[in-house]
Amino acid sequence: MTPSADPKLLDALAGLDAEANMEVVQRTRRAVMEAANQMREAERRGRRNFGTVLLVMGALVVFLTPTLWLIAEDIFSGEAWQDAQTLAAMLVISTASTIFASVLIQWSIRSRGENA
Repeated sequence: MTPSADPKLLDALAGLDAEANMEVVQRTRRAVMEAANQMREAERRGRRNFGTVLLVMGALVVFLTPTLWLIAEDIFSGEAWQDAQTLAAMLVISTASTIFASVLIQWSIRSRGENA
């Protein structure tokens, strides 16, 4: 006794089942739309991160420029490196740079955790 073939299966294999084809088309369309939305969101996030980095770098330059100017003026005018004003300015720059680097590292770790 040979088992009879399922007519729906035969129609689907032959390409005659339009409803099954539409389900595949709709599933594919949803997958493509979801991938496009994810790509758009990643691009938007990348632009926002780049803008934030530019803003922070600009703020760092604006806030540290007077201190850098003071150090350069003291050094080129023949002042000693061990002068209190020069050491204080160097301490400010070192502290600000360290804080900026730690914030940047924490931000990077947090953004990797969100993307994973």
